[in-house]
Amino acid sequence: MSSKRKSTSPSKESASKILKDACSKNILSNQFNSPTCIKNCKKAWEDNNCYSFTDESSCVEVCHKPFRHCVVPNFLKDQETVEGLQDELLDLEFSEKNNDLYKFHQSTEDLKTAKTENIMSFRKMLCDTFRDWLIQVTGITLNETIDAFCAQYVHTDTLLCHDDELEGRRIAYIYYLVDSWSQEDGGCLDLFNVDENIQPNEVVKSILPVRNNFVFFEVTPGSYHQVRLCNDYNYTFIRPVLLENPPNLSYGSIDDDIFFDWINPVYLSVGAQGSIQEKFENESEIELQDFLQKDKYEALLEALKSSKMCWKKVGPSNKRCYNQADDTRLPDIVQTCIDLFKSDAMFLLLSNMSGLKLHELAGGSSESESEVENEESNPESQGSSSAKSRTKTTETEEDNGDTSTSNSASNTKDKDTSCTAKCRAEVRHWNHKCYTLVHDTDTEGSQFALDVMFYLGCQDWEMDYGGFTSYIAKGEDEELLTVTPQQNSLALVYRDQETLRFVKYLNTDVNKMPEKGFYDISAVYYE
Repeated sequence: MSSKRKSTSPSKESASKILKDACSKNILSNQFNSPTCIKNCKKAWEDNNCYSFTDESSCVEVCHKPFRHCVVPNFLKDQETVEGLQDELLDLEFSEKNNDLYKFHQSTEDLKTAKTENIMSFRKMLCDTFRDWLIQVTGITLNETIDAFCAQYVHTDTLLCHDDELEGRRIAYIYYLVDSWSQEDGGCLDLFNVDENIQPNEVVKSILPVRNNFVFFEVTPGSYHQVRLCNDYNYTFIRPVLLENPPNLSYGSIDDDIFFDWINPVYLSVGAQGSIQEKFENESEIELQDFLQKDKYEALLEALKSSKMCWKKVGPSNKRCYNQADDTRLPDIVQTCIDLFKSDAMFLLLSNMSGLKLHELAGGSSESESEVENEESNPESQGSSSAKSRTKTTETEEDNGDTSTSNSASNTKDKDTSCTAKCRAEVRHWNHKCYTLVHDTDTEGSQFALDVMFYLGCQDWEMDYGGFTSYIAKGEDEELLTVTPQQNSLALVYRDQETLRFVKYLNTDVNKMPEKGFYDISAVYYE
């Protein structure tokens, strides 16, 4: 579909006549409706065999790999009906549908509300004649409930890997109204096989959109499929490695010199940390610009771009698809950075910025007011914790912009064993076709957590490329927060148990960027 054409809506006087005509009009092609075709299609469906019924103008195809599906060409019997249906569909109102799984435009209402002749005839045929054909061929008992919407895909639109399982849904279908179409145009229906855990493995079949073709398949726990991105014709499938969440680890120690060599001094003063904490406690999120010192940032980015990095694609495709660094083969500077994010110094710094109890020296948000007042009035207590700060700053030193180190954070002898804060971290490379999805089996959201994302190589990033992290409430599509990649930026987001997150699909436009993607270090901290 390329442009919207206007059609005349029926008047109230003619509505009843159109309904009567639509109910009596037979628009379904007779080419595949012969007793022989039905018998052979039914046998093929039952016996797990492939079958094709061919005559001069039609070739019905029944297949079982990777799951049972059928392609019915020349679905409507004449070109005039196809053209009329397209005109009426293009005259409908469309709204953008956009979440973790898809982006396209869809008719604002189910087609059952339409009062135009061809749409009514099409839906009536699906409910009656074709429904009877489906029951005969598949042996599946189908009620009269049929969902029918019109979807319009354009450049950068997509529908990612999913199984279509919804309560009561037994058959899913697509009817194509496209002009001349080729593989280079994208938009193919990709079908996945599954592994021993019934998780999507790889694309084993692609069905090209063809005008007046009707495709349907049985909805099962393994009916994974996707609509490949329009104009995304340069498609190569890489079998992903199933991602096993790395263990949540307690913090380790790091030399003070390394900590101060890496972190921008702006964020090491008590005053700055207090201001950040105040804003964070009010908004539950903050972005810290120029977080690493410039020389360390540039050296780290060069290492990530180098051939020394070993990347692996992680999946499965119904949950995620991105490049993860092999943490057993990291260049020295990358390993040092990861150690920094997992260190006691970072745990304490994040505690001071967020108010969370991520370190035994941090009071945390759960600390009572009396304890705070007692600490403020007790100089000895203040000295030992350095006012919940990694850096102990006197009023005189703060005025001069100087900071000094508190060694108590790295002294493991006096650790408070009641502090059970943990984290896990990974290095990721995001490029074309990468994404993460919200999914029912996500255990990450079972706890309150502090998400920490540090971005590299994303100068002048555009939202239209995707790659941003969206936060949504469970059961809702509306975004609560969007975090966009920004160069040398550390994003902190506090996430409760009712909040989910995903990284939006990176579409083909990301290839306009010099780096054709970006890197990040993603860490999750738990109190």
